[in-house]
Amino acid sequence: MRFVSLGVLCASTVLAADARVTLLAKQLTSTKDPRVRSQTVLLLGQTQSDDAVAPLCSSLKDPESIVRSAAASALGEIHTEAAIDCLKAGLGESDPGVRAALQRAISSTAVTKGSLYLNVEPTADTEGGLDSRLVSLAHETLTKQLTTLGAAFAPAGEEKKAAQALIKARALRGFQVRMQLGPGATEKQLKVEMLIMTYPDQALQGSWNVKASGGKPEALIKAMVPKVVEDAAGDLNWKTP
Repeated sequence: MRFVSLGVLCASTVLAADARVTLLAKQLTSTKDPRVRSQTVLLLGQTQSDDAVAPLCSSLKDPESIVRSAAASALGEIHTEAAIDCLKAGLGESDPGVRAALQRAISSTAVTKGSLYLNVEPTADTEGGLDSRLVSLAHETLTKQLTTLGAAFAPAGEEKKAAQALIKARALRGFQVRMQLGPGATEKQLKVEMLIMTYPDQALQGSWNVKASGGKPEALIKAMVPKVVEDAAGDLNWKTP
């Protein structure tokens, strides 16, 4: 008897959720106030219903940027292939604020439970005398190497509360990565140093460095960066979950 009652209760809950989406979608098309529309799309996202994807996708074409930003955030709450496809399709957005909201939402849908969640700062030139192309190469190599560890990357400018909420909700391992590139102790020697802290609380976890010489700077960077990441990953147990 209890089993039957529970089954009926579950069915009623599903029907109620569908009815809520229908009601919110109707409200979305009937109001002229962009503030009300933005609140409505956020409520649609909170339902986490597949049925909410279509009205939210339509809201990405709303004439008001506040509504489009809210719709992007709401779609990020619905982790389905349809929601992700809709977000990616909207990346042609011209408003930089809305585009940033789309990118944040896409990033959040890519994060899985227990994975690395990294805030990677721009690679710095410690003494300012290196070719900027070498610094860019070092940063690109760093990002590629971290990606092989299954890491997801925090969006630029992410608010601390948003990072904390995401990390807690998905049991992520959050770290901040700072890498510096500069000359070593001898002529033609290069040094890569990487500082790692927790994210977003910034508790120091350690510092790792690698030095190399005897080759072209590009070749040295391509060898040193993976090595320093490997050393840090081993010490911090950064293994793909």
